[in-house]
Amino acid sequence: MTLSHPPEEIGADLILVNGKVVTVDSSDSVAQAVAVKDGRIVKAGTNDEILLLASESARVINLRGRLLLPGFIDSHEHCIRKGMRGDWVDCTSPPMATIDQLVEALAAKASEKEDGEWVVGYGFDETKLTDRRWPTRYDLDNASSRNPIYLGRAGGHNAVANSMALEIAGITKDTPQPSGANIEKDETGEPTGRLDEIVAMNMVRGRIPAPTDEEAVEIMVENWPRVEEELLSWGLTTVHEAHIKAPEALAFQELLKEGRLRLRAGLMLDGMAPYKGYATSDLSRQGIRTGFGWGDKLYVVGVKIGVDGAMGSLTASLTEPYANDPENYGINRVTQEELTEETVRLHQAGNRACIHAIGDWAIDIALNAIEEAVKSDEWEDHRHRVEHAGFVRPDQLERMARLGVAVSASIGFCHPIGDSHIDALGEERLVGYYPMRRFRDHGIVAGGN
Repeated sequence: MTLSHPPEEIGADLILVNGKVVTVDSSDSVAQAVAVKDGRIVKAGTNDEILLLASESARVINLRGRLLLPGFIDSHEHCIRKGMRGDWVDCTSPPMATIDQLVEALAAKASEKEDGEWVVGYGFDETKLTDRRWPTRYDLDNASSRNPIYLGRAGGHNAVANSMALEIAGITKDTPQPSGANIEKDETGEPTGRLDEIVAMNMVRGRIPAPTDEEAVEIMVENWPRVEEELLSWGLTTVHEAHIKAPEALAFQELLKEGRLRLRAGLMLDGMAPYKGYATSDLSRQGIRTGFGWGDKLYVVGVKIGVDGAMGSLTASLTEPYANDPENYGINRVTQEELTEETVRLHQAGNRACIHAIGDWAIDIALNAIEEAVKSDEWEDHRHRVEHAGFVRPDQLERMARLGVAVSASIGFCHPIGDSHIDALGEERLVGYYPMRRFRDHGIVAGGN
């Protein structure tokens, strides 16, 4: 045995036999059995081959013909901050089916609070409501006029605030539109309560009392086991976490130090454009590059920067207008110059750019920035990423392949909110909607989330 097997394969502590083991190798082969040693797969093969590798104390599991898949990698998550929701109101659909039900749930929470205390809800999706419209400030006023209310939309790019919250934020008919965002106003100029993109949302969200960074770390660490258990139940063994600032990074490090991090976590630290994070400068100054890590369970994937908004809420930026809103091309939250400057700096410092770009206009801006970065310095295996890539034109596929760009495709959007995307793009453009086969055919590495 010692002559035919490398030492690292011998002494496996877990053996799984009599299965259909999907290897995801270059030929998509299916094996009978697999050997695991110290938490890592060391070999897949026939039952006889694999049983030879077992240690005397190995655990042997008979799969009895069942399918065995590798652990999944979710290439774009926002999971650790789920532990910060506390007493927020879950307004996702299902079960929420009407605006009246949203109002009822928010009113119930308001009844538990003192006058002036904030009520925060999350996850509503107007395309799943029978009303088929956005809630307004006046709807939320029906939930409470004694409490400021902030209700976030599914996807994280939009929100609605009630009149009291708008007043606290100083948002009136005279408030100018913020750069890279939108405060919706009615025909008389009065704000409707709808806030599109981070700058507008933060005008209200920034007024909500928040825990200190130290308290936030403690809360996220305390609530992580519940979040992690759900991820593991889906077969996920690795997540790439986006929007990581200091509290999130510290929480992950604390979990690792305490031995409570079962998943592997790759961090996308927040850059400046448009997230107002300092990772681009800080990593470069400290000489930290993509791949730096704290063992194999926690490491830096890259720096998250971004261009546009979200498809379902019609803020992803498109070169042709939305099918269901012919005057709307979406929102770009940064200029080409801002994104290019930061992407070039990341590239030259050896750090991967992970660029949020959903619509094809945003993808053009992202690819322009990456092309300038690639020209500026040699880095053969940079794998700069386009995050989401919701609508991709054929010419962009060619360009991605030429530039060596990887894609983190949000195929998880397709089932729960895909109907709203069909409405937004129209039937003719669906050939470019999360084109996973075309990514593969062009040799583009495309993960899913």
